[in-house]
Amino acid sequence: MNTTGDINENEIRVVGTESNGGDKKPFPKWIWAVVCAIALLVAFHLLYHEPRNAEPAATAAKTETETETRSIWFNNVDASMPAATVVRDTVIDSLHLRILTPYNATPELHVGKLDTNDRDIVLATMAADLRRDNGKIVGAFVLAGEPLSWGLSKKGYCAIIDGQLTLGTAENSPLFEQATERGGYFFRQYAAVDGGKMVPNNPENASTRRALCLLDGKVSLVVCLDRVLMNDFSTSLVKLGADNAILLVGGMADGWYRDTDSHATQLGSKWTKNHKYINYMVFRKQ
Repeated sequence: MNTTGDINENEIRVVGTESNGGDKKPFPKWIWAVVCAIALLVAFHLLYHEPRNAEPAATAAKTETETETRSIWFNNVDASMPAATVVRDTVIDSLHLRILTPYNATPELHVGKLDTNDRDIVLATMAADLRRDNGKIVGAFVLAGEPLSWGLSKKGYCAIIDGQLTLGTAENSPLFEQATERGGYFFRQYAAVDGGKMVPNNPENASTRRALCLLDGKVSLVVCLDRVLMNDFSTSLVKLGADNAILLVGGMADGWYRDTDSHATQLGSKWTKNHKYINYMVFRKQ
């Protein structure tokens, strides 16, 4: 056996076995540099070239779609009924409530003084509040596709598009833009009921109250004939069975309805001032 450390032509020697750990030749430094550079490029691409707002944008789109899906539209059409307002009285928690349901009448908003002799009007009631400082409309308001005011001071809303109406509660709603684009109507007021639950509000004064409600599959105006706190009135609407409801101008606010005998009954007191921004929710004969 050769012990000099030289390898003759008939001998095979294994160098760097597992038993001695070997002397593996390391990768050249430039290979490691290339690998690190590739990793950095991949990380940079994932971080900055993916649409960073893709998830929020998708979420926003989903939220708007879900809002439209949740919106249930009403028109109170019934071929067996005349174009008129049906009146029903009830008592809840000692509060006397009058439920006014307009049939076969198209909802719309009106700004300015109303003609009380217009027999096509089945139901009219003041809608959005007016500011005390300048008399302009409080909150977002769209009249036949034209925005007249903006603002989110009140979360309740009413939207009317293509002759159908829906009510809801949201800080932002795509229905404002839809009403603008499609010649519809939109306004905001205090929310009273959202999804069958009472919505609390701050005002603590007692007054006669009015609310536009989605009730028993119909749009109805509910009037409290007693002076009541706003939150107590909202609670009574929940017990009445309202799914959604927004408050309207109450107290002695102007308005009237026409019953099945075509008899007109005044709500509150007649508005005699020619105010530029006074506005009404109106149901007009189809």
